[in-house]
Amino acid sequence: MVRETSEKRLSSTAERVGVSLDFEDDELLLDDRAVVHRSALEHYLLTYGTPELPPSWLMVKALTIGQLNGAIDNLRLRSDKSAIAARIGLTEPVLLSWMRTYVRVRNICAHHGRLWNVGIGVNPAIPNSSSISWLKDDHALPARSEKRLYLVLVSLQAVLDVVSPRSTWAQRLHDLVSARPAMNLASMGIPKTWTDDEFWARHLAK
Repeated sequence: MVRETSEKRLSSTAERVGVSLDFEDDELLLDDRAVVHRSALEHYLLTYGTPELPPSWLMVKALTIGQLNGAIDNLRLRSDKSAIAARIGLTEPVLLSWMRTYVRVRNICAHHGRLWNVGIGVNPAIPNSSSISWLKDDHALPARSEKRLYLVLVSLQAVLDVVSPRSTWAQRLHDLVSARPAMNLASMGIPKTWTDDEFWARHLAK
């Protein structure tokens, strides 16, 4: 009864802001952290009468990547989308292209599809602003890399540079690739000298 009451109130609130919450969503169920965040939402909804909407950070933590993409894309005011994008150093169209790409990549992984050496079908737009870190020489990218995995990896590291600058993800990515010398980098759209670019080099152990 408690869960049913909180789910109805949360769903009703979410619908008014253009987000559809499916509490049986397989993406939601795959992540145990989502259950924790949903419990926090239930606590808020059953404990506090006002304000009706929970804090935005609490709502966002409970969203799947697909729902988060939908929430941003459905914002009524373009200025709101631009404000979110600006916090990362992106323009609104670039942010939306990255979000769509991440949803696609997530779905491929969740359904155990092949990712590393196939075309993804979408690609993160290349930013033209110096407000976010990016490859120093993206003009040298192989033509086939546009919808391959490499640009997704670059965009993820660019976001991490903003939200988690001390992250060791780049080093772990390098170690993973180095441990598989037989892997064809070109199939992922990765240049042979990818670690020479300052974008990556500054994160890697000398």
